[in-house]
Amino acid sequence: MKNREQIRAKNALAAAEQKIAGANGGEVIKKIPPHILNNGLLAIGAYAFDEKTGYKGAIDALARHLADKEIGLLPTPKYSADTAGLMKYLSSEADSNALKLCTAEALAWLNYARRFIKKS
Repeated sequence: MKNREQIRAKNALAAAEQKIAGANGGEVIKKIPPHILNNGLLAIGAYAFDEKTGYKGAIDALARHLADKEIGLLPTPKYSADTAGLMKYLSSEADSNALKLCTAEALAWLNYARRFIKKS
């Protein structure tokens, strides 16, 4: 049985293989945690819909992590494991506790992702 740290690292490594980058090859992954702390997970998810920012790839990877069967915070197959599915779940079905759990797990995963995902 894997612990959550191992699952986070595995999913962050998988995201690193996708070459997630922002505008001009920027390290968008490092900008997300402060945005979540200041504005919340819903706000950064909404911002990710603008594909010019580069946030969509990072939030898609985060959604896949939250949907991982060993994490189980994003119910699939009812919601897709991408930005749209995460936003639909958090804005319609999730209660305050589920939003807090998703936010805490997102910040924990981003702690690994920002170490593995490098500027392109």
